[in-house]
Amino acid sequence: MDIPIPNLNPSPKQIEFFTSKADETFYGGQAGGGKTSALVAEAITSCLEDPGHHTYIFRKTLKELEQSVVPEIYKQLDVFRDNVKYNSQKNIFTFPKTSFIQLAYLDNEADKYRYQSAEIHTLLFDELTHFTQDQYEYIKTRVRSDKPRRMRVMSASNPGNVGHGWVKAYFIDPAPPMTMFNDGEITKKFIPASIDDHPVRSFRDSYKKQLNALSDEMLKKALLYGEWDLFAGQVFTEWRRGIHVYDDTPVDFGACDRYIGLDWGYNDPTAIYWVARTPEAEDGRHYYVYRELYGNMKRPEEWAYEIAEIVKTEPVEFLAMPHDTYSNQGGSRPIVDQFREVFDRLNVRITIVRAPSGTHADKISRQALMHQMLATSYLNKPYLQVHNSCLNLIRTLPMLNYDTTRSEEIDKNADDHAYDGLTYCLYSIAKGGKGQVVTTKQPGQKREPMFVDENGRVINAGLDDIMVKAVKDTMQPRGRDWVYRR
Repeated sequence: MDIPIPNLNPSPKQIEFFTSKADETFYGGQAGGGKTSALVAEAITSCLEDPGHHTYIFRKTLKELEQSVVPEIYKQLDVFRDNVKYNSQKNIFTFPKTSFIQLAYLDNEADKYRYQSAEIHTLLFDELTHFTQDQYEYIKTRVRSDKPRRMRVMSASNPGNVGHGWVKAYFIDPAPPMTMFNDGEITKKFIPASIDDHPVRSFRDSYKKQLNALSDEMLKKALLYGEWDLFAGQVFTEWRRGIHVYDDTPVDFGACDRYIGLDWGYNDPTAIYWVARTPEAEDGRHYYVYRELYGNMKRPEEWAYEIAEIVKTEPVEFLAMPHDTYSNQGGSRPIVDQFREVFDRLNVRITIVRAPSGTHADKISRQALMHQMLATSYLNKPYLQVHNSCLNLIRTLPMLNYDTTRSEEIDKNADDHAYDGLTYCLYSIAKGGKGQVVTTKQPGQKREPMFVDENGRVINAGLDDIMVKAVKDTMQPRGRDWVYRR
């Protein structure tokens, strides 16, 4: 196939990318493999070959477009440059016969609606892992035409960042590399990128030397080796499915204290987890996540009913709910009140505690706690294990990444609903169930605090040694705040 692109000597992998027959093609892996140049070449070729072709190239920010994509377009246009006009105000390259390349960005979630009326024929994402799956899926709906023409979606990226998990699950896990596979009515293909694919040897040698000098091993594995199981910016690098996921129940949960943690969402998922805490053992207590409820577009009463039906036969110590469930939601009653009313109506006694969740210190403490819980005891047994039925927790926990601006926090755009639901529970256990305690009542009874003895006196439940270590030993003071020590 002739590829009429000036000033580009494509590598075999780039040609594989250009000639892919898949509806959606992803070119990803090592840094320096010529991913941006491949996307730009595809954009220019589409506009030269197909009159009236609409090509959109997306990056996360306009600045990134100006720094990497615009110079590459000028470089590749070369002798065609006089026939192509660039409007820097509208960020558009206009070709003869009304074809164009529109430079587009999604700096925040709302930016996607600026393209609601767009008609896109070739959709290109540079650094796809910088985008959420919702953004990708929404922009894909703009790929359309009232004339017969080839339309497709093509992307490129290194491992890491907020979209790492979904990109890996979407393109990499389902089939071997270089294999076109069916996913419903569409076809997909993953082409692994390597620095050795770059056509310029001097670039390959100098860039390899630069990447080999990186002191951050995770970053080196992502950029130099293109590894997708471990990536730069990954928060919980200690997670191992073979260690932290169990199939058969290892202990008698009837002899354990049991708890529930909940992260509320309507459009976003609600994530609810049951946790069993074993009695004190030689190497401390151990925690087992044994049930998951996960989904969206359900009212608080529906979730409360599901929880109540289970708790009727499986009592729990408490249900931990975050601070935002205690506030009015768009003028309606607080979520926690809606839960409480269902529990009261069904005569199910469930203690609700307000999980410490609203401050920066709470976020860092929960994160530090999770690191400690994923560690193993001196008997080589992990303190926390997750049942294999908790699919969304297993899917999302290892894919969480650090925020690029607040580097000690988890990225605010990450898929952290399962993590939040679990750590609200674990951190509330660590805090002894203290804080604002709300208890449902039986008819005719007064609401009581959670920890009381037979005389009605509040009991200090205390902290497990492992929890104390997680909350205290992994943190250090800095003024009036706390910073997790990494």
